[in-house]
Amino acid sequence: MILRALTPLLLLLVMTFVQGCDGAAKREVVEDFTLQQFSGETFTYSEHKGKVLIVNFFASWCIPCRAEAPALEAMYKEYLDKGVIVLGIAIKDTDHAAKGFVEKYALSFPTGLDKDEKIKTSFGVYGLPTTFFVDGNGLITYTHAGAVTEDLIKYELAKIL
Repeated sequence: MILRALTPLLLLLVMTFVQGCDGAAKREVVEDFTLQQFSGETFTYSEHKGKVLIVNFFASWCIPCRAEAPALEAMYKEYLDKGVIVLGIAIKDTDHAAKGFVEKYALSFPTGLDKDEKIKTSFGVYGLPTTFFVDGNGLITYTHAGAVTEDLIKYELAKIL
């Protein structure tokens, strides 16, 4: 008897979780931000409007971040001439450790540390690694929590290029 009464509630609860697992973004527009890069240059999003952007939040201590770093670098090199920008944003890290991560994995795409966590907050990042795919209109088309692969990156880029 109790099980019959709880079945609709359990079904509703399960449907809520299943609907939230598709990885689809809310199609929000990226707010303008500026990142001080490890190279000394600044990256200001509004200066790159019209280009496709892959924003990857990482940390030197994050094990899945280490696994995905080579894929991000390979895709950066492969898609650079197609106007795709890969941007690495370190969070919850030190300047020294994050720079060491970038050097260890020979990352040539723009990278920097979000020291005040304003960029992290504006994207709503809550775990690492998290990667956002942004189309040329500034819309977040897909958000991926966890390590990305080359296949996943190619699949998502094919939808927005």
